[in-house]
Amino acid sequence: MSGTFIDCLPQGLDNPACNDFIQSAPLTAWMPVLSHLQREFGLPDGIWEKIPQGANALFGLGDEVIVKLVPPNWRRQGDKEILVAPLLEGKLSLQTPRLIGGGEIDNWVFVITSRLAGALLADVWPSLDIEQKRSIMVQTGQVLRELRAVAFDQYIALEVDWPSYLQELTAGCLARHQRRNMPAGLLGRVLPYLEAAGDFAEAEPRFIHMDVHPWNLMAKQEQGRWKLDGLLDFGDAIVGCSDRFELLTPMIFMAQGSPLLLDTLLESYGGTGGVSAPVLQRQLTACMLIRPDSDVMFCMRQVPASGPRDTWDQVAAQMFPFDSTR
Repeated sequence: MSGTFIDCLPQGLDNPACNDFIQSAPLTAWMPVLSHLQREFGLPDGIWEKIPQGANALFGLGDEVIVKLVPPNWRRQGDKEILVAPLLEGKLSLQTPRLIGGGEIDNWVFVITSRLAGALLADVWPSLDIEQKRSIMVQTGQVLRELRAVAFDQYIALEVDWPSYLQELTAGCLARHQRRNMPAGLLGRVLPYLEAAGDFAEAEPRFIHMDVHPWNLMAKQEQGRWKLDGLLDFGDAIVGCSDRFELLTPMIFMAQGSPLLLDTLLESYGGTGGVSAPVLQRQLTACMLIRPDSDVMFCMRQVPASGPRDTWDQVAAQMFPFDSTR
């Protein structure tokens, strides 16, 4: 990936300072970079807008183009976007952004893609009735099946060494939970709970988007009903060995504790091989605890509490209230 320097973007920022710059810097501060990319890639004329969404700097050019600028602090997300967009193009029943260009400018990764039409599902999801939500969960299960079937090269850079990956995630999760003020009683139970969850890897590696939720799904309205129309954001994608990491996010942020929506998603996806509800709850909760950058307390707030949450078994039963068997 060739690099260009125009001496515009800040260098050497720590993560908090980087987040602050991305959130607070006005559009004018970014225009030298955006104008440079517009010239270099022959992007159409139009008015730029700064889109206040996600951890990276995101900009729209009319209805046609999106530019994402990813800082060096988490540049791997930008590299993945450039790798995954062509991999998924034309492979799903939903639109995905078409890659127009990608590279490096001032040590930041830039990703230029087509802009998908429609509305963010997050903007309409709270207003939908349960039947419309159920219909969308059927679609979501279908999309997860399609993602599972995506073919990839044998030595694709997305693939992780699964045992080492899990070990690294487990080793790093406690410090993150402590920073995010997890109650001491739950924090002290994390490692024993993870150990009890055991190994639930699949035999063969598969593509995992890892972030299928209403802020990364586009929707459109047809005959008065909403349906999924697009999938965004590939910065967390891996090739790995457990579909629990793919199922986790829509179960938390879309099912939100509804047994009907959980069961609908699993039925559409194809089930999980007859695993009992308590085992599946434990596996998904373990994934929630170790998933990269997971804010577990924020995840727990997506599901209304229906009883004490003093142990992870209590949390798991409320977060994922499945039928007795799958």
